[in-house]
Amino acid sequence: MDKTLDLPTPNYRWNFVAFILDYAFFTVAVSFASPSSVLPAFVGQFTRSAPIIGLVSTVWNGCWLLPQVVAARAINDKPRKKPYLMIGLSGRIAFWIIALALWLGLARHPSAMLLLFFVSLALFTLPDGLASVAWFDMLARAIPVRRRGRLMGIAQVISGLAGIGVGAILSLILDSPQIPFPTNYVIIFTLAGVAFIPSTVALALLREVAPKRSNTSRDERHDDGWFKPLREDSLFRRLMACRILVGMVSLATPFYVVHATDVLNLSVAVVGSFVAAQQVAGLAFGALLGLLSERRGPIAAIRLGSAIAVAGPLFALLAHLADGGWLGRTYPFVYVALAAYQSSTMLGFYNYLLEIAPDGVRPSYVGLGNTVLGVLTLAPTLGGWLLEATSYTVLFGVTAGLTFLGTLTTLGLKPAMEPMPEEEKP
Repeated sequence: MDKTLDLPTPNYRWNFVAFILDYAFFTVAVSFASPSSVLPAFVGQFTRSAPIIGLVSTVWNGCWLLPQVVAARAINDKPRKKPYLMIGLSGRIAFWIIALALWLGLARHPSAMLLLFFVSLALFTLPDGLASVAWFDMLARAIPVRRRGRLMGIAQVISGLAGIGVGAILSLILDSPQIPFPTNYVIIFTLAGVAFIPSTVALALLREVAPKRSNTSRDERHDDGWFKPLREDSLFRRLMACRILVGMVSLATPFYVVHATDVLNLSVAVVGSFVAAQQVAGLAFGALLGLLSERRGPIAAIRLGSAIAVAGPLFALLAHLADGGWLGRTYPFVYVALAAYQSSTMLGFYNYLLEIAPDGVRPSYVGLGNTVLGVLTLAPTLGGWLLEATSYTVLFGVTAGLTFLGTLTTLGLKPAMEPMPEEEKP
């Protein structure tokens, strides 16, 4: 067994804390501006068009994923990645822009407000996606392989605890008659902007670990060619196939909140309970999948998270067929299942990617992998078209079927590292 998998790196403790603070506060900020609940509900104040509501996830994912292969090629051979990370944080001003526009009264002009909203969303996700290429490479160099699951698990537990408070705050804001629209969303987007501040400070305080020089034949095979890892690395190809299929859960994600409020007649304040359920579940799955990833490897976290993700659209389908009732009252379970998938993204899929990627070309793997996942950016918009052409029954059924197929493909993944021996387990 390679003992270097668990050797501490320079400034390990400092960077461990900095990454946790960044991850936790970033998650809190995104909870206030959740692309799976808060943002679709906000867009739903201006339009009932399913494709436009689905555009929230399309812009969010597309601008974050698609340009990363270009960013990866640009910074792959740069010895220091932190300057590029810091440049990418500039887009966090976007939520302040949205809040200011609402405060100035742009909500009285729906078309203009939606245009500014989607432009601002792109302004946030595009540079953040570029920064993430540098972030993942810095994480891989700063935190040993066997300790990444621990870091991500702790960060998800902390952000999950904070998310309980976020959900409660959202419910209070959205359910209060003293805080009408659009003032309620002015407050929400401002809180998102505030939460990004400590995350940005934590990233600024990171101490970058120098990259290792590697002369392995595997590195040499991937030293050029934008899509060479996809052509030559079978582990990478299998991982991408799994991620795309499981990621089809996003077909229905933007429409759960619309379905709950418009079809099942739940109060708009239920958005807060959705966020709280997602965060509490994220806390639990962060601990569970973090421990599972550390002890059994990331594939175990991938398989469990993917299997639970299937339950989300299935539950929504059952609630729809039952016309609400007690299933409607337990609708937050849909977001519990979504939290399992999201937890497995970092603790499973990305952790596995960082393990199979050679040191010298890790940014290329991360960037190419995320760009390949750009095909998922069309899923929410396609889901909107499918909903308008058919029904919620078809949308939830197709989503569950594709996600289940993706779960089956995870059985074909090969371990990236050996499970931790019993005598080495903490």
